[in-house]
Amino acid sequence: MFSFILSILGLINAVYLTSLKFLQQESCFIGSSCNDVINSSYGMILGLPISIYGILFFSLVSYISYQRFANNQPSIGFELIILILGSLFSGYLMFAQFILVKSFCIFCSFSAAITFILTGLSFFRIKSSKNVISLSTFKPAKPIMIGSLILMSLLVAFIVFSVSITQRYSITFSPSLAATSSIKTFTTNELDTLAGIEHTKLKMQLQSLRERTFGDYLARYDAGKLGLQLDDYYRVFVQKKLSVKDENIRNSLKRIRGDHNSLLQFLSTMPDAEKNDFRNRFFKLQTDILDLYKASFLLKTTFKTNIEENAYGAIQKGKSKAPLNVVIFSDYLCGHCAHFHKEFKPILEKYNSYFTVTYRNFPLRGQLSDTLSLLGICAANQGMYDEYADAIYKNQRSINTNNVFEFIPSSLDVDRLKTCINDPVAKGLLADDVKEVKRLNIQSTPTIFLNGFMSNINIIKAELEKLTGKKIQPEPSHSHNHDHGDHSH
Repeated sequence: MFSFILSILGLINAVYLTSLKFLQQESCFIGSSCNDVINSSYGMILGLPISIYGILFFSLVSYISYQRFANNQPSIGFELIILILGSLFSGYLMFAQFILVKSFCIFCSFSAAITFILTGLSFFRIKSSKNVISLSTFKPAKPIMIGSLILMSLLVAFIVFSVSITQRYSITFSPSLAATSSIKTFTTNELDTLAGIEHTKLKMQLQSLRERTFGDYLARYDAGKLGLQLDDYYRVFVQKKLSVKDENIRNSLKRIRGDHNSLLQFLSTMPDAEKNDFRNRFFKLQTDILDLYKASFLLKTTFKTNIEENAYGAIQKGKSKAPLNVVIFSDYLCGHCAHFHKEFKPILEKYNSYFTVTYRNFPLRGQLSDTLSLLGICAANQGMYDEYADAIYKNQRSINTNNVFEFIPSSLDVDRLKTCINDPVAKGLLADDVKEVKRLNIQSTPTIFLNGFMSNINIIKAELEKLTGKKIQPEPSHSHNHDHGDHSH
């Protein structure tokens, strides 16, 4: 009876350890950290937390103990073999915990202690047995054998399933508690939320790095098949008008076997590509390599941002519910914002029906930026936003707090503007924009979103080209002031 109770305690402890692993909660009463142990490299076997094996182990031992105690089924020898194996493995885990991980998990140690005690009791039970010890001593009763086989089959099936899943998907267990302070504790998700779009940028950079690494691997592999160094491989298929899919070219390169002089001689007979077409040919080569090896990058490289609407309204242009929803956070004193405005405005005018554009304020440079933002809101109220933005961006380096109204277009009612900038609704709209900037942790201007995804003028053009089927030609460029310091600190 005592062994059955102990094994049930072991089972409960294993279930609790598994919950700690999945929920990543720090609940150690004694010792430096349970998570240090269960999240170490020694805490997983074949894609499963060790505690899951503990659940199956103590379930088996509980079943054997119950059958022996309640139904008087002979099993002491078989039970001892199971417990010895469990003790050996527990001993290894204790060595890993104290010597390799150099930490202490009270629940892990409790599990090992129960296993050692159960093993000792089993030894004592055999020693106290009046029966002569023989091979039959270690043969379990039929119900115990059947139950054990069922549990072992479940274990094997579960391991096979988990391995197949972990090979297809990346499954990790990350601590939910990321930081503590006297103010409050922070989970990983809370810190990610506070980081806002900076966290999104990092995720995009990481995925982009993985995609490039994948592409580089395929290119190196294919170059090796053709007997080429990677630089020569790009020289052949980027700088020459040759296709990586052309079997005749591939066979010719294989016959050269990487001989440099023979390669140069071969290339001298091939037509050169235009230098201004190198970039397009490089991207075409990457696409062709993917086709050649039936390859695809499966991870997403963009992440959507939830942008909350301004409770006081918005400065909007274009058509409601258009396919391209653009949100722009900008500052009228930002040189890059002026450049974006100049490039985007004619596109918006020409393809107005494709866009819903929301202009939002991120005043970076103190009182003057605040005033210009308020004036922009008020100019939009008069239906003159473009006229105002054109004038301010054109003269942004000449504007100061004393001469702001000298640059207001004559088409605007200045008296209405002066009244409007003190209106609580205009101030509320600006304050709500700034609040959203802080929530998203926007660090620079312009920050542009297209349908919730971080964007830029080139991405906007590319998406518009998909919808129109037309090449979006750049407008003739004129001299314009640029400022490369549009970042908040």
